[in-house]
Amino acid sequence: MRWVERLFKTWLTILLCREQMSEESKDYKQKDWQRHYDENDLGWDLGQVAPPFIRLWDDGKLPLGKMLIPGCGRGHEVQFFSKNSFVVTAVDYSEGAVTYLKNALNEKNLEGRVLHQDFFSLDNSHNAFYDLVIEQTFFCAISPRQRQDYVQNVSRVLKPGGMLVGLFYHTDKEGGPPYNTTREDIEKHFSGHFKILKLEKEAHSVEQRKNREWLAILKKLDN
Repeated sequence: MRWVERLFKTWLTILLCREQMSEESKDYKQKDWQRHYDENDLGWDLGQVAPPFIRLWDDGKLPLGKMLIPGCGRGHEVQFFSKNSFVVTAVDYSEGAVTYLKNALNEKNLEGRVLHQDFFSLDNSHNAFYDLVIEQTFFCAISPRQRQDYVQNVSRVLKPGGMLVGLFYHTDKEGGPPYNTTREDIEKHFSGHFKILKLEKEAHSVEQRKNREWLAILKKLDN
């Protein structure tokens, strides 16, 4: 009966590999995101700063300093925080996003460093450099397999005691992007590197995201 056991294990391995390949085929690559900009198909773009970030700023909840915004897209938050005296670095690997944002900053005479780069490949010059990281529709855009790498990279670039403030998208649907993010997902991935100061459904989201955003305020642990 050993041959039956070996046959079963081989079949199971092939099945798992096929499932993994199928899942990988759904992952967006750089060219896929660029196509959205080429076709002006930007369903995730609100065309404005996400209201919860404005509220947090108005309430004095965001520490002024050096800020990083990964997967910045057209950078509405970049422009807002630059206007309000943050030293902002924005990162996106889509040329369409970077070109739009650079032009917008120039037209409005705003300061900001815009990097046409993969967030996951930021070099060591970014280590412990930022006071604050803003998360807005980037965590949900990357493959779930990259989420722990995301957490580690955010922790790496933050100063000791630095903050991650994010809106995490709860789609309550299978597949993606955008990939669903639950409260449990946030707790599981971030708790080893961050202290969770606040994690709750955001009450001031735009209409199309009502009851679909988790507001998380996280502080980097001193490991």
